[in-house]
Amino acid sequence: MMPNSVGLQNELRRRHRTAILVVAGFLILDVALVAIAFFAADRIFRPGDPSIVMGLWIAVLVSGLGAFVIRRTKFAAMRLQDVAAVKGVSGLLKTLQGTTIQIACIGGAIALMGFVIAILLGDWTNMLRAGGVSAIVLVYCFPFRSAWERVVMQLARED
Repeated sequence: MMPNSVGLQNELRRRHRTAILVVAGFLILDVALVAIAFFAADRIFRPGDPSIVMGLWIAVLVSGLGAFVIRRTKFAAMRLQDVAAVKGVSGLLKTLQGTTIQIACIGGAIALMGFVIAILLGDWTNMLRAGGVSAIVLVYCFPFRSAWERVVMQLARED
């Protein structure tokens, strides 16, 4: 990104702000679900099949690990170079934003699965565990603007 490129600076600012709002929204959802499970675990308890709970824990594990794999794969240097070469800097920013939002959605899904587990078992600590996994995924995908700017500047220089 060239310093005088105001349009690209604005697009970077806009896409970064959108990504931060989505990640922050899912973090707030995570905290809200933990609070609801803590204060209302006995009122929301609905006994269910234990195999569903085990399946949800497996889904939490796979989703958590999958979020790390997706981020490492989609943010690989060679892939980002290819995206910048084919789609330009605007496409690169769209990729950064889209991948961040996808991983944030996985984090939100983990929190929701934890809430369902808490409902099925009536124990709020299950939501706390899943909420912790969700928070780790959301913090891991948190978009730092300086990193986005550095990637855009390095790849724009190569063009």
